[in-house]
Amino acid sequence: MEIHASLKAEEVFFLGSVGITNSMVMTWLAMALLVGVSWSVTRNLKVVPSGMQSLLEYALEFIFGLVIGSAGQKGRRFFPLIATIFLFIITANYMALLPGVGTISVKNPKLAHGSAHAEAPLLMAASADQDLSVGAVSAGKPEGVRAEADAADHHEPETIHIFRAANADFNMTLGMGLIAFLFIHGSGIRVHGFKGFLEELATPAFLTPVKIMIEGFVPISLSMRLFGNVFGGEMLMAVMNWPLVGIPFIGMELLFGFIQAIIFSMLTLIFTVLATTVLPGHGGHGEAHGQGGDHH
Repeated sequence: MEIHASLKAEEVFFLGSVGITNSMVMTWLAMALLVGVSWSVTRNLKVVPSGMQSLLEYALEFIFGLVIGSAGQKGRRFFPLIATIFLFIITANYMALLPGVGTISVKNPKLAHGSAHAEAPLLMAASADQDLSVGAVSAGKPEGVRAEADAADHHEPETIHIFRAANADFNMTLGMGLIAFLFIHGSGIRVHGFKGFLEELATPAFLTPVKIMIEGFVPISLSMRLFGNVFGGEMLMAVMNWPLVGIPFIGMELLFGFIQAIIFSMLTLIFTVLATTVLPGHGGHGEAHGQGGDHH
């Protein structure tokens, strides 16, 4: 059994010159599911919840308890983003375990459209002799044949999976890491003010470069942890894709998918709490000694 493993998400189709990857398809499906469930539940709310409303309320109450337990009452301001991150990650992780994800394949669109070798003319221009020889050999070949030959030279697979775990794409997890990074430091600036935020970063002065490096590494740390675990799980499920044998590993992936959602969202919360904490003796632009938000 041949297993095709690619660190890079692969294009399923093209909208003009924009490639739509298999991880983007799964991201949109996860978003559509969350929006659809939210709309369905909120359009007919009941005093005594049941069914999907009960499940959604339980999930939100669980996250809310974690947020308030870690951040106190000021965590109410952070709850919307933390809950959104948690629900999206766990939904995307669990959708990646559905039948068909990583198994249903289509013909590689790069072979069909000849785009696998789109940059070849720029590379060949560096060598006129090579350009002439390649042109002479391929001049009589149909476009489809040349595209397939070019793709073979670049080790392009003949088929690609339509669906790929959304969080098995580093671009996706890095995007969420950058959102968390902006939220963390935006919240810190809101509390301390921009000048106070810089003063906190520059105190003590000799640790400023270290602090900057640590803060800059936050989105990388968040995104790499999630990407590595989900991608590793995807490869494990591909290897263990046999009847009965894969059942224990599906249970493990259900557990790990939940854990990764908790880790990403709670680390975002903890970093935000640290960024918005006002130490005794320090002024606060938006809160007095870190307590102003607890009374609203």
